[in-house]
Amino acid sequence: MQLWTDYEGRTIAENYPLDKLLRPEGRSAFFSTSNGTGTPAVIRLIEAHFDESEILNRWRVVAEINQINLVNLKKYGQTTLDETPLVYAVMETTEADLAEVLADRALTPEETRQVATSLVAALEALHSRNLVHEHVEPANVLAAGEVVKLRSDCIREVPDSSDDPQQDGKILKARDVHDLALVLLQSLTQQRTLPSGSSLPAPFDNIVRNGISGVWGLPQIAAALNPTSIRPPAPTRQQLTAEPATAPTIPPSRPTLDTKASPQNASPSKAIAEPIAPTPPKPPQRPTPITIPTEARDVRHRIVRPVELAPQQRKSLWIAAAIGALFLAFLLWHFLSPSATTQSAVATQPITTLAATQPDNSAPAAETPAPPPTPAASSTGMRDQWRVVAYTYNHQDQAQKKAATIAKRHPSLNPEVFTPNGHAPYLVTVGGPMTRDEANAFKQKARADGLPRDIYTQNYTTR
Repeated sequence: MQLWTDYEGRTIAENYPLDKLLRPEGRSAFFSTSNGTGTPAVIRLIEAHFDESEILNRWRVVAEINQINLVNLKKYGQTTLDETPLVYAVMETTEADLAEVLADRALTPEETRQVATSLVAALEALHSRNLVHEHVEPANVLAAGEVVKLRSDCIREVPDSSDDPQQDGKILKARDVHDLALVLLQSLTQQRTLPSGSSLPAPFDNIVRNGISGVWGLPQIAAALNPTSIRPPAPTRQQLTAEPATAPTIPPSRPTLDTKASPQNASPSKAIAEPIAPTPPKPPQRPTPITIPTEARDVRHRIVRPVELAPQQRKSLWIAAAIGALFLAFLLWHFLSPSATTQSAVATQPITTLAATQPDNSAPAAETPAPPPTPAASSTGMRDQWRVVAYTYNHQDQAQKKAATIAKRHPSLNPEVFTPNGHAPYLVTVGGPMTRDEANAFKQKARADGLPRDIYTQNYTTR
């Protein structure tokens, strides 16, 4: 596979031009495009790797939901570009994501309530169809106009049965609720943890605490967000029959209720009450819709008044800015320029194949490092070899460069270039061959260390 930027300007499926690369994401990437009629849209490309039908089935289910708080999938399918099989999904455009807003400021309680209500509705639509999201985080909470939407191209079905307790449907759905509560905490505080002694405004104090701990599910959070409204008391008979204060005196012959006198002791003179004009209740005000601002600088313009600096202050500010720019340029040169160590690692990165992982009966060479633990063989003589796949390339040098980069930043992940058949595709894997349980555990470790969220495990069985 080429670099994703090389695909800019190309057209796939004869209708969708890849106008601009918006962001890469592991073995997939997002481009701006149109839906064949000139309407702006976003298209996601994923390099297919034996899981085309599974991905397309997920997208088919999401497209049928059509829930307003889920990003709409307009079209999906599979194609080939430069002999690389791809699956694609065309989605509606969005203006901003919550992570961009939180980088500048926290949300108000009213804005957080709108985010919470929208995410609860989206997750309820998924969970009711036995789907889970597993990626509920600020970067995937998007704004389309005045509507808050949850990204919908990364969901998956809950397995009907699994030997792994961590894949149980209730546990997977509870993780979505936990992540939702964490997003609300970040929305209010811009932090993932609440400092000791701090509190959140109601009802988020209970929602965040019980959501993160797993005590509450979506129904309890929805109830806390929309408590039963208290109706105003019904008007009394005196209020219904009262006349304005400027009205003429009621004649004695007209019956009027005296709330202070009992029916038995009421006399005609005392039964006439002084009319009092009731104060009409104020009509309830409809809450103004809260939307995620698309540009944080607009918010700062409304709440921050510019201050005119003195000439001496402006001179000091320019000097500080120049020093900061030089320091930033040095850092960029330091980290982006290929070092001799990286170049050497790229040149010497070994290529592992299935044949290379089979046992060798010859005598070991001197100072040969000990091999990793050999996965257990099955009763049929087949040897399970689970691997954690992080990136896929059609060119060997690109795969080697990526593995060297990971090794420099995260040597404990033990990255290597692996090919199942001795030629493309070249897979960048981490952790080496493992059992299935070890691979699943190592996948979580790799994600925690910053590798893409869409890394996956694959079994490459050998005899």
